[in-house]
Amino acid sequence: MQLFAACAWTALACLLSGAAEARSATGNRVLVVVPKPESLQKFSHVLGSLEQRGFEVTTSQASNGTMALHVGGERAFDHAMLLAPGSKRFGAGLTISDFTRFVDDGGNLVLAASSETSDFHRRLAAQFGVEFEKPGTQVTDHVSNLKDGSGDGSGGDHTIVASTRFAEAPAVLSRRFTQRNADRVYFKGIAHRCSESPLLVPLLSAARTTYSGKDALADGTVASGQALGLVSVFQARGNARVAVSGGVSLFADALLQRAGDANRQFVDDVLQWSFQEKAVLRSTGHRHFLEATGERPEHYRINNEIVYEIDLSEYHDDAWHAYGSADDVQFEATMLDPLIRAKLNRTKAADGASAATYRGRFRLPDRYGTFTFRVNYKRTGLSNVDVRDTVGIWPLRHDEYPRFLVVAYPYYVGALVMALGFLALCMAWLWSAEPSRAKGHAKSKTD
Repeated sequence: MQLFAACAWTALACLLSGAAEARSATGNRVLVVVPKPESLQKFSHVLGSLEQRGFEVTTSQASNGTMALHVGGERAFDHAMLLAPGSKRFGAGLTISDFTRFVDDGGNLVLAASSETSDFHRRLAAQFGVEFEKPGTQVTDHVSNLKDGSGDGSGGDHTIVASTRFAEAPAVLSRRFTQRNADRVYFKGIAHRCSESPLLVPLLSAARTTYSGKDALADGTVASGQALGLVSVFQARGNARVAVSGGVSLFADALLQRAGDANRQFVDDVLQWSFQEKAVLRSTGHRHFLEATGERPEHYRINNEIVYEIDLSEYHDDAWHAYGSADDVQFEATMLDPLIRAKLNRTKAADGASAATYRGRFRLPDRYGTFTFRVNYKRTGLSNVDVRDTVGIWPLRHDEYPRFLVVAYPYYVGALVMALGFLALCMAWLWSAEPSRAKGHAKSKTD
């Protein structure tokens, strides 16, 4: 896809800078939807950056009747970026179900809104737990905003608000946004509220002095402060990713040039995470076996000593690497309820290895049945890893039980003592001398 000439300088600057950027782990086909063809000039930095990172960018007008997300039952694109918040329809009648199916099939979505967001965008965002404020409202802040450089704080655009309220998501954001004195990010647009879904993370929230209303005089204010979400991210159970921004201007050249380097870095972080260029986690293999023999039997016996191992890889910088030194990878052996829940320890990986092995030793419970061995690793910003095996644990055979049980020693001693006592009584009764009858008879005659 050929971009407008306005994108060329951005792509050339990125190329000359020599910045090494990562490709996506799920594919490089990107659909960018804009309201009009001339709108592409407003997003030259973002589009040029995507092309520089190796993406195949296809741009389309929202009303283009040939636009489709699926062709022949398969996804036509790996990622979609909707930069037309006022559009009421997309393509030849694309519906909300088409976009949700796109995400269900593993596609990644970036949804940008504005104060004039259409009802289509509102209903689409609601599918991911995001509810925009009333139409016509926008965020305003008379304290934390983009100043004009006058120094007295009276100038500037009060609808371009500043915020340093970032989510604790180091897998998504760069260090400059997660440290104590985080850089400011500027935002212009509509606020939203987030549901209680564990899949949704409010990545950037408003400052305490920010409010949402229809004008700068606070008439019709609906909400204020930290309850206002500005940018949120959503990761589906199938690891597809969705980013929702209340301001399409966040991706526009005008705000990126005025706000400075922090905004450009924040936008890059959001897009790289959304398009799965980083924080992608996967399991390349897992196994379990008897510790004594190193073999995996058809079924285990109760109280067997076993070893469980899982190999984890993380994608970033255009390659798979051994997952870092996490100490919270957990193994579970469940039968209705977890009977074993223990931490797996990372083993030392070779230099340049594409996967790290996490290992643990366990004694199986003294309970037989059908168990599930599972590693269910879910952390904010990282892809979900859910690996499970169904394993049978059998009781011991009749000839596999120990000959003597330690806990039964008192019973053994009691039985032995009783037997010895019985023998002693028998011996005393059998071999004891009986009184002489002759002496007794003679005495009776003399009388």
